[in-house]
Order: sequence, then C-alpha cells, then structure tokens
Amino acid sequence: MMIRPRRRPFPVRFLLPLLLALILTAPPAWANDAARLEKARVLMELSGSDVLADQALLAVTRQAEELIAHENPGREAEVTILVRDHFLPKARAALPELSRGITGLYAAHFTAAELDQMIAFYRSPAGRKLVALSPTIMAQSMSLGQAWAEGVADRAWDSFTRAARDRGLAVPKQL
Repeated sequence: MMIRPRRRPFPVRFLLPLLLALILTAPPAWANDAARLEKARVLMELSGSDVLADQALLAVTRQAEELIAHENPGREAEVTILVRDHFLPKARAALPELSRGITGLYAAHFTAAELDQMIAFYRSPAGRKLVALSPTIMAQSMSLGQAWAEGVADRAWDSFTRAARDRGLAVPKQL
C-alpha cells in the first residue's frame, strides 16, 4: 500500500488576490473591438472634446495660478511665467492620454449602433452648431457657476460654520 502525501488545501487567502489579478489583467470587452474604439475616437473628434478639455485645463490652471499668486504677493508675474512655462505645457502634452482614456470609456459604455447615432448627430447641422458654441457656452457656464457658487457660499457658509462649531467641529477659515 502506497502512502500518498496529504494534499494541502488551497489557501483561501490567495483566492481574492488571484481573482482580482485575473479580472484586472483581462482586457475589457471592447478592447478587441477595434471598430467600436475607432467610432468612439471619431465621436470624440467630432464633439470637439479636445477643445473643451483644453478650455477646462486653462480654467483650472487660472484658478490654481490665482491661489498661488495670492500666497506670493508681489510675485504674481513670476507665478504666471512659471505656470505658463512649466505647468501648462506638461499638462497640455498629457491631454491625449486623457482623451484616449475617455475614448475607451465611450467604447465600453456604448454599443457600435449607439456610437453611430451620436456620430450622426455631431455631423448634423445641430451637432455642428453645438460643437461650435460649446466653448462659449462652457465659458459662460463656468462664469455663471462661479458667481452662483460664491452667492451660495456666502449665504450657506455662515450658517454651516455656526452649526459645525456648535457641534464642536473645526472648520477652515475658507474653502
């Protein structure tokens, strides 16, 4: 009679990491669908997403520049030059990476037929008008949103800080 060595059970603690590794390394369902990915890329191009992304980057950069300049009184011009010469070019160079990621999201969430419908819209007169006006509408919306937020903040912040302090919570002087 041959004695077999006792088999050790598979450690359960390795099961979850193994499953996660398999899931995370498996290509998404749309990754092998080059046609759908190409349709998503066309959609991004037609919708003017690159112009809007650059516009959003500029808006965020301006806000960051203002905050940095505020912390460095009298050196505002130096801050502007640093942002213009160092931050903005690197951030703009990284925008295609963001675009590829967003393209993948569209490919993952929409069928080829749905992408075709969106492409058709953006090729229509109404779609082209939307693309043409989107930067203007976005800029105006950001201004409107900032003014709205400041008004809400002014009205709500005092009440919020009083309520937070009544509860013993520390609150920053400014958000």
